Amino acid sequence: MKTYCKNVDPSDLKTIEKHVFDALSPKLKRKDYSEFAAGYCGLSGKEIRAQARAWIKWYPELESAVRRISLDISARILARDLCLDPIRYSVRTDGLSHKTRTIGIESVMQQLMEHVAVGCLQELWAAKYEHHQYASIKGKGQLKGAKTIQKWTKAGKTKYFVKLDVRKCFQSLSRETAMRWLRRDIAKNGLLLWFVDALLQMHGSGLVIGSLLSQFLCNYFMSYAYRYVMGLHKVRRGKAVQLCSCALFYMDDILLCGVDRRNLLMATRKLIRYLRESFGLEIKPGWNIRKHTDCGIDMMGYVITAKGKLRVRPRVFLRARRAFMRSAAGDDRLKIQRRVSAYYGYFKAARIWTLRKAKQKNETKGAAVSVLAIQHKAAIIISLEARRDLKCAA
Repeated sequence: MKTYCKNVDPSDLKTIEKHVFDALSPKLKRKDYSEFAAGYCGLSGKEIRAQARAWIKWYPELESAVRRISLDISARILARDLCLDPIRYSVRTDGLSHKTRTIGIESVMQQLMEHVAVGCLQELWAAKYEHHQYASIKGKGQLKGAKTIQKWTKAGKTKYFVKLDVRKCFQSLSRETAMRWLRRDIAKNGLLLWFVDALLQMHGSGLVIGSLLSQFLCNYFMSYAYRYVMGLHKVRRGKAVQLCSCALFYMDDILLCGVDRRNLLMATRKLIRYLRESFGLEIKPGWNIRKHTDCGIDMMGYVITAKGKLRVRPRVFLRARRAFMRSAAGDDRLKIQRRVSAYYGYFKAARIWTLRKAKQKNETKGAAVSVLAIQHKAAIIISLEARRDLKCAA
């Protein structure tokens, strides 16, 4: 069986420096990162933040900090003792879905080490990740996934569909399960296996939400599930018939589509059993197979209709509308304008160019507000704020 990452040395100084710089330089505006870097160079945290705000991406002090941090990480790996602080936890409620999640807050050193580990495993990710996995993968994302479903719809592949959601996916993936699969695929690199295992020991019983390594490992496991479900078939009149026409994975959210309801039901049941037996993952009950002409496919913030049209998810639309109305009413706070610019992407992708105000007190019924004009205003305000920060740094 083919194995990967045979010639990767996680203690190599040049390899560590590259990944540490890639992880550290974009986040030096943050207080925790700047104070951490200040402990490895001659500048204070405030001075580092000022240089980062001035968009200086490379200067001697940063080079010195990166090299010293890399030497420290290399020494800890060679000594086989990472000496990391325990992970702190914070309970947060999602504003859209209202789900309560326990988010892990790792130390800066552990975050940098996980960047190094993920970079060292790049050969494995490149070999295992599938084309229709869209979460936390460079070049993918919500919009690309939604447009893929649009293409399938127009090609007639989504007559029936089913959405599956893994129950507590990260917490259910144990360290023992992760290492069992990693030992299978990178069996000939003992130091890298130890390094990943030592990082996972900090996570406790399951994977931590908010960890970079957790995201990549979850996609790694789901790639096996993708290949399994797309390989399912039955023999009909001497010919092999694929049970599932197409599948899309967005981290732990799974979409299966097909043209035959019975075949899709068979594929779904087999995939649920495979996830339980191979990874100890359970699918939330209440799933059912639906006909696309009866309802749209609600996935990744968009709703794809049976005619292949892209619509904004209703609860996303309501939150976006609220932000646009606040901006139109003269609320020029930076957080509101950033929110407007973020939500503008949904409207641009779905080709919705106007919003209409609801009938409210002191408002004109049917008054229209241009989404494009409000987004343009938000971009100007954010630009002015950036210039102000630049002047302060100078």
